[in-house]
Amino acid sequence: MQAGCNAGVRVRECMEEALLIFYLRSARRKAREAAVQEALCLLGDLGPTAPAGGPLAEEGGLFWIALPAAHREEAQARLPRLGYTHAVDVLEAEEGGRDAATGRMVRWRRRPYRLIPLYREEEAAFRERAPDRRVFWLAAAEGVRAVRGYRGDSGPLSRRGLPVEDARLLVNLVARPGGTLLDPFAGAGGVVAEANGCRVLSCDLDPALRYGLAGLGARHCVADARSLPFQTASVDAIATEPPFEGAAEATVRAALGEMTRILAPGGRLAIYCAAHQAPGLREAGRALGLVPFLDQPINRKGTACVVLAWHKDSAP
Repeated sequence: MQAGCNAGVRVRECMEEALLIFYLRSARRKAREAAVQEALCLLGDLGPTAPAGGPLAEEGGLFWIALPAAHREEAQARLPRLGYTHAVDVLEAEEGGRDAATGRMVRWRRRPYRLIPLYREEEAAFRERAPDRRVFWLAAAEGVRAVRGYRGDSGPLSRRGLPVEDARLLVNLVARPGGTLLDPFAGAGGVVAEANGCRVLSCDLDPALRYGLAGLGARHCVADARSLPFQTASVDAIATEPPFEGAAEATVRAALGEMTRILAPGGRLAIYCAAHQAPGLREAGRALGLVPFLDQPINRKGTACVVLAWHKDSAP
């Protein structure tokens, strides 16, 4: 009798929980930890967990997120905002009479299941969001002009356009729906363009960028990231990609202190930096009392990068 009761509990638990399978973008397959954290943060208020294993483990390039089945529909609505994942399925128990063309059949824990598609990236739409396709309004001596594909100039404190998948990762790691999100090294506006559902603030030292960033939807100000024009603890989240050049290293470390000052307690901060900048930023983060939750190396077309993310302790 007891065994029968336990079996009933397991079946009920299975029905009450949805297991989602996330498929990594091919260029980011080695950044699995970052992709898992992105999904957990994006779905954070829906009670997600990241199981260590699941179906198709032998194939690689995927991971699993479990969450209460009651939140499946709401989770599905958020999946198009993902950066490091290009597709998501949900695991459903095989039922007699189901159309054989619906979903892929798999076996897991000696039972038959189907993988039902929840999300598939629209490649053409994703491509149109890339920096080389966007129109950016740039101030110049002859006035303001529309530039397609603006990705920064060649100056020592400039940087390239942030790929869409990386911009979305940064936003998803830190953003609170309806909260304020700041990019203090806003540049060509990659983070601004992907900050859906947030009140977006941007800063950049280059005044020529002010029209383009405002055009992408940010409340923009011309400012040095080492001296931000915001009150202490006034911003909910910060996501940025600072300049990669060695000449910018001291500037970026000083800017981290300023970002920490304006970040609200409990807020999160993510930086996509060059690998040579990461040791100094880790050290600065420890000194500032930031709590790390992601430290992920990224190979960006041959450029060694690191994504660092922290949260600011809400304790006094």
